[in-house]
Amino acid sequence: MSAQDVPPPVNGGWPAGLQYVVRSGDTLLSVSLEMGLDLEQMGCLVSPSFGWDQPLVVGNTLTVPDAPFVCYTVQSGDTLTGIATAYGVTVSDIVADPWNRRGGEIIRHLRIPLIPSTEPAPPNSLPIWTGGESAVTPSAAEQMPLPANWPYGSGHFAWPVYGWLTQTFHTGHSAIDVGAWAGTPVTAADRGVVVRAGWSDGGYGNFVVIDHKIDYLTLYGHLSEIFVSEGQVVAQGQLIGRVGSTGNSTGPHLHFEIRDFGRRVDPLGLLGR
Repeated sequence: MSAQDVPPPVNGGWPAGLQYVVRSGDTLLSVSLEMGLDLEQMGCLVSPSFGWDQPLVVGNTLTVPDAPFVCYTVQSGDTLTGIATAYGVTVSDIVADPWNRRGGEIIRHLRIPLIPSTEPAPPNSLPIWTGGESAVTPSAAEQMPLPANWPYGSGHFAWPVYGWLTQTFHTGHSAIDVGAWAGTPVTAADRGVVVRAGWSDGGYGNFVVIDHKIDYLTLYGHLSEIFVSEGQVVAQGQLIGRVGSTGNSTGPHLHFEIRDFGRRVDPLGLLGR
């Protein structure tokens, strides 16, 4: 997929309709980074009956739905009523999503809509999983093997760029945006290893991802230049790129994410602590 094929973001940045074709060597974590989703959401792109221990199938196409969702991994003893109540939606909202009714599959991964459907819902029943063991979401470490000499970060994150906060963390935009002049230096927020450096078809443009080996990864998007390579160890404060407006961007800024076990968390709660 070329950059021109990337659909425009909707609902505050949700990558609606984005598609990714699985390649050799892909993991759930690496694909989630390319698509701009949380690791735990990936089960709801692969298959309703997908098991976390199953490999991805090379050649399969994963497609982001039109509206934001939470991917709920069904636990033993769950009921649709209980799940709906926990997320503040109705059973009809859950059943209305075609994903949750695919071909009679036993469902381990339910899509919980964040925007209620306006379509008429079918009967309120689904073949949800009732196995004896809880299905546990994998950690980032389980999805991406770590070399023996992987350096640790400190867990104390420094601001990666000087600028002004233009967008905060919210539903549909699980990151912060920091406006800055084009060419402003971007530095590593903590020590770690670069696991991705290059172009993203998922809308990030030129981006860098650093694994800090303490359950955290940081992502730096829309860069004009990249000065590091994959596999390189970087120190906190080391220059990794410059502010740009590549990818799905309306002007020069840094799109900055912090992921904890693959889930994007609000960087403002971790920066400068």
